[in-house]
Parts: sequence; C-alpha cells; structure tokens
Amino acid sequence: MARRAQKGSHDAFTELVLRYGGRLYPFLAQKNVPAIEVEDLLQDTFLKAYMNIHRYQHRSKFSTWIFTIAARLAIDRYRTGIRWKSLDEEEPVAEKSVDRLEQQEQKQNLWRLARQLPDNQYRALWLKYAEKMSIAEIARVMGKSRANIKIILYRARINLASRMKQSPDYEMPDGFENHNPQAGE
Repeated sequence: MARRAQKGSHDAFTELVLRYGGRLYPFLAQKNVPAIEVEDLLQDTFLKAYMNIHRYQHRSKFSTWIFTIAARLAIDRYRTGIRWKSLDEEEPVAEKSVDRLEQQEQKQNLWRLARQLPDNQYRALWLKYAEKMSIAEIARVMGKSRANIKIILYRARINLASRMKQSPDYEMPDGFENHNPQAGE
C-alpha cells in the first residue's frame, strides 16, 4: 500500500489513513494530550506523511515510520510551549463553553437590570463588584461618607434583588437578599 502511495495513488494513501488513523489516535491520546489536540496532531501527522511519502524507505515498516512522525510532532508541539493538562483534569470543551456562556449571559442580565437602578446605586455596585473597590475607595470616588456608601449599596442590592425576582431572564442566587449592610464590606 505504501509503495502505491509513493507512486501517487491517492486511494492507496487514503487506505493508509484509514488503516493507521485508528491506531495513532490512542497512541497520541495516551500522552495526556487533550482530544482536540489529538485530532490536530493526527491531521498533521498524515499531512507530513503525505508530503514526505517519497522519503519512506521500505526496509522498515510503514507503521514504524508513521508512528515516528506522530511522536516527533507531539514532542515538537509540547516543546513549543503548549502544556497539556492531564486528560483527567480536562473538562469536555462543549461543557466548558456552555458553562462559560451561561455565566456570561447571567452576568450581562444582572448588569442590564442594575442599569435600571438610580445612578448612584448603579455606580456604587459597579465600583464595588466590577472594579473591586473597597467601601473607603468608593466613598472617595463618589464624594460620600463610608456610611452613606454602605446604605447606597444596601438599597442597590435590595432594589436589584426585587428586579431579579421579576425578571424571567435571571435566576436569584442563594443568599443574595440576606446581605447585611452592617457586616462592613
């Protein structure tokens, strides 16, 4: 099959891909490479093999030649700075993407609701949660006392919680309404 591929037979090379792709995949996957990277490495392996099929010498098995290409590509990719997590640590990409999108959507809905609050309440919430400022810093920025900022934040949270209950786009997080303004920051 490899000889026919060397002579230019696309069908022969396709047969080699079908024959060795299923064997190369687990070989690359056992090196703690994420599934998406395994797919890329597999494609790169066959692309490199196709471009260099003229270099294959028949004194060794084709499987040895193709596995050597795959192993070297994996090592090169690792050396160029890509550090793969263990497959055990890797969460499926689709799940991560969905979770991330849901969190972003929730955050956008929350800030959309917060924009409906009076300006000083919205500004205080923004400075506290988006800019991560302390009560003292917010007081300086807004030109108010710390006690006043605590009251503004308390009222903002109560008003926001009320709007969140009425909004079909947002689920109320546990304990949100029970925030005690006397607890400090």
